[in-house]
Amino acid sequence: MIYNSIDWQKIIQNFQQKNQYKLAERKSSYHYQDFSNSYPIYPPNLNLRDYQEEAVINWFKNKGRGILKMATGSGKTITALAIATELYEQINLQVLLVICPFRHLVSQWSQSAEEFNLKPILAFNTVYDWQTQLSNQLYEIQHKKQNFLTIITTNATFITQRFQSQLAFLPEKTLIVGDEAHNLGSPRLLSCLPKTIGLRLALSATPERYFDEDGTDLLIEYFGQVLAPEFTLAKAIEKQALVQYNYYPIFVELTA
Repeated sequence: MIYNSIDWQKIIQNFQQKNQYKLAERKSSYHYQDFSNSYPIYPPNLNLRDYQEEAVINWFKNKGRGILKMATGSGKTITALAIATELYEQINLQVLLVICPFRHLVSQWSQSAEEFNLKPILAFNTVYDWQTQLSNQLYEIQHKKQNFLTIITTNATFITQRFQSQLAFLPEKTLIVGDEAHNLGSPRLLSCLPKTIGLRLALSATPERYFDEDGTDLLIEYFGQVLAPEFTLAKAIEKQALVQYNYYPIFVELTA
């Protein structure tokens, strides 16, 4: 498989040599207007934080497998897109497939992907909105008429027969990203994860499934071990690394 033939140490060395950003995750947003040649490019003024850089390197050291355990709002999406960008630049990655549990996360991923010069196919509404486009672009990838393809879908769409039928056409140089990956630990979802894709990345603040050790073990078996650094909410607050968002506690009284 492709991940066994990659010179991972060379990728790490190249990444370390050119990555001189240390302090901020993003200083500004940047949106490209021309998506006619859509492939991953680092946004201007993107500065990876030290823990993000460490996570990227450790995923490479683990030969393209692993789970990033990072607090919500600490930059998991940006870290994953940085990995995809490195893989495109260094091994000509062809497809990025992102699986999200909820529709609003698909939209969030799409916004971040656009900052990396990507124009993703959003596969989560009616099949007529995405199936033809996906089939056509996979054909273009296979015949080397298109350099890169980004697909962002929901768990619910991912397990459908229409989406599953497209997995056979994914090239060897595909990266699968499971966002909030603990949700992928159910038997049905696990059975749908493609075994032919070697490059695998899982993201979750809480990758351990509650009261489901078997599901957790199978997730680790598929995606790989939890990698350092485990960036907890406490560490994120200490480093002032969280994006701005509001907590709204909702108190629920339990009845007998």
